[in-house]
Amino acid sequence: MKLPKDVKIIKGDHGNVRARMEREDVVYQRKAGKNLHIRFIYPQQDRVERKYPLIMHIQGSAWFEQNLNDHLLDFKEIVTAGYVVAIVEYLPVPYGIFPSQVEDAKTAMRYITKHADDHLIDPDNLFVMGDSSGGHTALMCWATWNTNKLDTTTQPLPQIRAFIDLYGVVDLATLSEDHPDENYESIGTPEAQLLGGYTPTQNPKAAQKASVLHYITESTQTDPLLILHGTKDSLVPFNQSVRLFVHSQKMNQKVTFYAVEDADHGQSVFYNEQTMQVIIDFLDKHKTSNYDWF
Repeated sequence: MKLPKDVKIIKGDHGNVRARMEREDVVYQRKAGKNLHIRFIYPQQDRVERKYPLIMHIQGSAWFEQNLNDHLLDFKEIVTAGYVVAIVEYLPVPYGIFPSQVEDAKTAMRYITKHADDHLIDPDNLFVMGDSSGGHTALMCWATWNTNKLDTTTQPLPQIRAFIDLYGVVDLATLSEDHPDENYESIGTPEAQLLGGYTPTQNPKAAQKASVLHYITESTQTDPLLILHGTKDSLVPFNQSVRLFVHSQKMNQKVTFYAVEDADHGQSVFYNEQTMQVIIDFLDKHKTSNYDWF
């Protein structure tokens, strides 16, 4: 086709990958009268149809109702690097008392793998990630995935290649020590709501069961874990991740920890280009198949 004079040319890039979403979310279960959804974001490349590795992300919300769009644009680079991202909704507090969120995450992953063909997912390359309270849920999944703990069924879970914790809550009992300016003794706090209306001080046994350190010993079988946390986090104390890293090292667990300098709680300083590249490199390192089309 002959172009008119002075038409400017942009060369088409057949290797370019874009991110796309379906019009509607998927309902993966109905619980306590509420539909719980998964929001899928897919890589899309012209004339390419194949399966992709998957990151199931558990959205933070202080365990209250989630905004599934909160980090959707932050994860665009992960999608265009060739990963399906599935953002999972759990039953919020006060209805979803611990371990309800962990049970929901495991139910969601079972749903995803059952319908992997429908969503272009490679079931041999599955990852779990979460931020803030969702990071807490991801960590509880990491610590119990290869057991029957914190689950609604003994049906086997699919193999997970690795887990990612973004500034997640680690130990409810030490939050007040790590963040002395915050009042954790009110039953209105998210932590108390998670424990059914009791503060960690009022119900230390429940707080212990809802803390990942309780489950990690030298004999715990876990998959690789990546931790990222801002050094100036004003909501979830940075020292929570320090506690997790130090304890996990003592227990000979496979854990990598990145401190994001000067970053607050999941804001723009945290979600920078280097942070996203660390996540993508970690995913690429632990996936099994050779995805060589990018």
